[in-house]
Amino acid sequence: MRAKTTIVAAAVCLVCAAGLIAGCTPKQSDTAPKPTEGDGAARQETTLTPEEQAVIDGAEGTTNDDINEEFYPGKEYLDGLWDKWDMIATEYAPEIRTLPNGQMVQRTPTEYEVNPDAWQIQAGSNSYNTYWLDADNRGCESCHADLNAVLKNMNYEHPIAWNDELDSKTTLQQCLFCHSYAPGYIAKQYEFGTLMHAIHSGKRASSKFTTEYEGDCMSCHNATENGAGLELWDLTKYTRLWGINDVENVQGEFKTDQTMTQAQDGVFSYDWMHAYYDNMRHGAGVNGLNLDMPQSLFDEWTITVNGNVGKEYTAKLPDLIKEAEAAGVVVNKTSKMVCNWNPVGGGGVTNTEITGIPVSWLVEKAGGAKDGTTGVKALRADGSSKRAFAKNKLDAGEALLVYKIGGEYLDATRGYPCTNWVEGVDAQINSKQVDTYNVTNEDIDYTDKWAGTPNGWQNEAKVPMNKPNATIFGVPDGLIVQNGQPYTFNGFVDAYDEKIASVEFSMDRGETWTKYDIADMDRNKMLWWTYTYKPELEGAYCLTIRATTESGMTSFETQTVMFNAKDKMPSAEETTVLQTAGLVPVKADTAATDNGDKK
Repeated sequence: MRAKTTIVAAAVCLVCAAGLIAGCTPKQSDTAPKPTEGDGAARQETTLTPEEQAVIDGAEGTTNDDINEEFYPGKEYLDGLWDKWDMIATEYAPEIRTLPNGQMVQRTPTEYEVNPDAWQIQAGSNSYNTYWLDADNRGCESCHADLNAVLKNMNYEHPIAWNDELDSKTTLQQCLFCHSYAPGYIAKQYEFGTLMHAIHSGKRASSKFTTEYEGDCMSCHNATENGAGLELWDLTKYTRLWGINDVENVQGEFKTDQTMTQAQDGVFSYDWMHAYYDNMRHGAGVNGLNLDMPQSLFDEWTITVNGNVGKEYTAKLPDLIKEAEAAGVVVNKTSKMVCNWNPVGGGGVTNTEITGIPVSWLVEKAGGAKDGTTGVKALRADGSSKRAFAKNKLDAGEALLVYKIGGEYLDATRGYPCTNWVEGVDAQINSKQVDTYNVTNEDIDYTDKWAGTPNGWQNEAKVPMNKPNATIFGVPDGLIVQNGQPYTFNGFVDAYDEKIASVEFSMDRGETWTKYDIADMDRNKMLWWTYTYKPELEGAYCLTIRATTESGMTSFETQTVMFNAKDKMPSAEETTVLQTAGLVPVKADTAATDNGDKK
């Protein structure tokens, strides 16, 4: 529906109201002064038809159905307003981008449907978001179309928080998750605002931000009158923008799967987080090097089991593998790995095929664990990790010495020649290049995020922020889809050591939820989901997801994605075609590029 059509509908309501009010208005006296020439309100006198006069007088028996807007003398004035705002709506139409990967996005909703009782929009539909709020020029992605690309290409090398295999999309919500309360991981707590203001307004970058991109405080913030102060635009925009279609008790087709796996090169790795050798492992796998690791490292690698055992035991890795294969104890299975620090919407998850030797079998080779054993420390050869897992993981066979992922021997990034692997807990215990299992009788807090194997990230109040974690993949902000055709969303839900009991979706921004129960699942595998929805009305929609565990825990943070359903899909020539997803060229330059990009 074009803006003019919407205004016409509103104008009819005005005419109806005018007709009703006219019946209560005293008739103008015949002696009343007539407009003089030059009077700005002067109009050429016309003779009204009986029908026109009936509308003006509100004649008895006149109903809304009898009113024809063409009879109303104010129609000429409204036509002028329509023309004016049609031009503004065209000039300020929401920008549509074609991203380097071919996806089309419209970050600001088109105001197809608005409240007919809101008088502010009767002569300004399809321009509130862009003309007044300037929404196309606000938020991180107004300048950075893909925050994954920003992290990948920044001067300071950032840990690999993205996951190309699963198509996770980095968002401001994820940035704040890490750059807030993260003692031991982030040196400066609650410094995200300090960092971002310095980057954008400091001497090194301020001229580009303020001059070329015409950036200011409102580029990132939203100023309120309700006491909330300066909000971050990206976190509040879906409650501020007009034109989002709310669907009560949304209905779609929900499916789950636990069989989908990633090959080794798709297994996430938050690299170089810890120590010198971790940096070396990372360096061997980045920039397309994928260096072949020396066979001698594998052949000479030793595994030692010591501590609270019958007798310390050491053997070379190849010998252990041969002996374990002969004994029939080698484990081949699908298993998940989830980072304790993985934010809602993040890609720090994996479901993959692992091949390994049970640590319990290795402990038995050392004479078994003595009485009083509380757990096992998995020690890296470089001494950079002393994390421990509880004895119940040993007894349940959930701790493995892994030397293959996806049927292939480990590469450098995944810890060649071997890594520890413990199921149902934080991936930090999966120590790369492990060479020692120290069976301990120490009184260790095995839920501690530094000494043990925690299950989810907690804030200062000890509230789990990502347990359960319900995430949507593959939807950049404002993704354009075909209206009237089913579209399938996908993602995962996980709760570390707990099973997921239900998944819920909302398409009216959290007012109502549609619940899908999970009959049963393997908590040591990822629970992937798909949700197929067919939009019926052209316009923008917001999809929100949350989950509940078998113990009753519900998502502390939820993820929301916005998408646009179009009756007619735009062609690339009708969009701003981006050749880069990091720092988007300024709009003034985009149309002039040699590749013919145009808005």
